[in-house]
Amino acid sequence: MATKIERANVVIANGATTSAAVAVPLDKVPLAVVTPSALTGTSMKFEVSDDGGTTYKPVYKEGTEYSVTVGTSRHVALDAAAFRGVIGGPSTTPTNLKLVSGSSEGAARTLQVVFGINNG
Repeated sequence: MATKIERANVVIANGATTSAAVAVPLDKVPLAVVTPSALTGTSMKFEVSDDGGTTYKPVYKEGTEYSVTVGTSRHVALDAAAFRGVIGGPSTTPTNLKLVSGSSEGAARTLQVVFGINNG
C-alpha cells in the first residue's frame, strides 16, 4: 500500500525569496507547509513546473495569485482547490514546486512541504 503522506524539506537561501525546487511525489499534491522557528516573510506564494523544472509559473486560484499567511513554527494547511492541478508526475517529467517568501529571508530557512492524496 502506498504511503498516504510524504514530507520534503526545502530551503530558502539567506537573502533570497524563492526556495530550491522540490519534486511533488507521484500522484500526490501539496497539502501543507511547516515553517521553522525563525522566518522573515509573513506570506508565501508558490511556483510550479510541470516540464521537469525548466519553466516555473505562479499558482493562481480563481484569477488571483494564491498566497497564504505564514509565521514562525506553524503547520499551514493549503487550499486543496488551489493545488488541484499540481499533481506529481512520473520521474521522466516530474512536477516541481518552489515556495516564494513575501520578504527576503534573513538567514537560510528550511521549510517542510507535506504532500498527500487530494480527496477534494
